[in-house]
Amino acid sequence: MNFDFFDGLGFIDDLLSFFGSSSDFKSFNEKEKSKKKSKYMVEWWSGSLLLLSAILIFFVFKNPLPAENFTQTLIVCSMIGLVISFVVFFALYHLGLYYFKSLFKFLLFSSSQILFVVSVVLVVYFKSGIFI
Repeated sequence: MNFDFFDGLGFIDDLLSFFGSSSDFKSFNEKEKSKKKSKYMVEWWSGSLLLLSAILIFFVFKNPLPAENFTQTLIVCSMIGLVISFVVFFALYHLGLYYFKSLFKFLLFSSSQILFVVSVVLVVYFKSGIFI
């Protein structure tokens, strides 16, 4: 009588598929997700990112900045911020968190994320003293 090791694995697979396809299990997960998700979560994140970016931009521009290559520096910082934002969008898309029910929510979140990252890059560039 030969014992086949893969027969034991078949039992484990059957057990996992039984618990994974149970309607009670799915309804429990759906109830937990609906409790945690707020109706205005995208607007809340977008508003908080806009507020933080406004504060950071105020700290950057409250004192006069160096005049040489000012426009070029702003363009380069904006491009770096766009690239970092697109990397964040790509990561959120692959995690399944970058979907929106309306075009307005999509544009609001994307623009606030881009503005926040650009303002962080500007703060790091001008206020850290590393690059100047």
